Amino acid sequence: MGMKSYMTPESAVETFIKCKKENIAVPESVYESFKNYKKWSENSLKGLINASAYYPDIIDATMEEGINNQIAEFKKRVVPSRIF
Repeated sequence: MGMKSYMTPESAVETFIKCKKENIAVPESVYESFKNYKKWSENSLKGLINASAYYPDIIDATMEEGINNQIAEFKKRVVPSRIF
């Protein structure tokens, strides 16, 4: 069994948007990449949420909740800087 290669988060979002604009089918590889959102960086997750404002069908309600929870976890890790 070989290792599956997934699209980068940015290319998955970009491909989804391009397909929707051109009214063509979205490749399965895009949806496979979206399923791995838990491994994405904070910026990639924010990009996906932003894209969902224009293309609501890019994510479902369960994914949106999970993404927002993950972004909240990233924010908890941010250490405020001290000004001297």
